Amino acid sequence: QYHHITSYFGPRRSPTSGASSVHSGIDIGAPENTTIYSVLDCKIISTSFKGAGGYTIVTENNEYIISYCHVSPNFIVFPGQIINSGDKIGNVGPKNVYGVINNPYKDSNR
Repeated sequence: QYHHITSYFGPRRSPTSGASSVHSGIDIGAPENTTIYSVLDCKIISTSFKGAGGYTIVTENNEYIISYCHVSPNFIVFPGQIINSGDKIGNVGPKNVYGVINNPYKDSNR
């Protein structure tokens, strides 16, 4: 349902002060709690907080490693789990993430 790319891979104008001007992925805008589906048959490699990517699910198969960033911290998949293309792997997380231990990123609110 959501397919509009809001930020492309490569050089870009930084959306926040101090952020990199090179974007290492693509962003597809979707409201919080929107379901995220796997695009490939793959294995879950990690579910954790990854700095600027927020809470992240990393998957891999024989050809690709895909990171799904800005997901809900309420993970529904786990490392080592095998998933199929089209399986629900999570939900879009909140725009702002506060209270994460060792989070070096700050904004005007915290």
